[in-house]
Amino acid sequence: MKYLAILITVSLWGCHLTKHEIKEGDLLFKETKRNVLSDAISNVTDTTGTYRFSHIGVLIKDKYQWQVIESTPGKGVRICPLEAFCLPAKGEEAKVVVGRLKEQFPFDLEKLKEYAYKQIDKPYDYPFVWNDSAFYCSELVYKMFVNAGQTEAFALNVMTFKQAGEEQFDPTWIHYFQQHQAPIPEGKMGINPNAMAKSQAVELLFELEH
Repeated sequence: MKYLAILITVSLWGCHLTKHEIKEGDLLFKETKRNVLSDAISNVTDTTGTYRFSHIGVLIKDKYQWQVIESTPGKGVRICPLEAFCLPAKGEEAKVVVGRLKEQFPFDLEKLKEYAYKQIDKPYDYPFVWNDSAFYCSELVYKMFVNAGQTEAFALNVMTFKQAGEEQFDPTWIHYFQQHQAPIPEGKMGINPNAMAKSQAVELLFELEH
């Protein structure tokens, strides 16, 4: 398997990387604060140490530039410049942590990219339905790796939209699913960025500075 690697010692618009090696196929975990939906995701998923990840993308090299494959509300599946991925929206705070699958969890990089390119412009999966043509962020990443031959790195889990110890649904999620005219998929199978970051297959490497 061939990976493109580079030692970054320059400042990008959104990320400042110093003496760290990044590779195609790296996972980019994003923690965003002061964002209602990101907070709601973090509130109902397990956290990873000091991080509360609410978004994930995959790093690739496209047209000689570092890019990120991701799926976001309002934009769906897209290729995003790395610097734009790192930048928080106005009034928000964001941290991006680079993760990587351990050597014992190999995958075919070209197949991963081929599958991802075929999904470009597909819509965001607002109701979090697993078997449809839309994708939420961690669903896209999971299916990218499965289609690249790596089926052991990540496990689906039972989704919940209730905070730990609570019997009622988180109010933000009630409003969210009402807005999208969809039932709350409580108990359905899915995956989230925190669960992927906690996988035994993943090594969290370093935080990108911006």
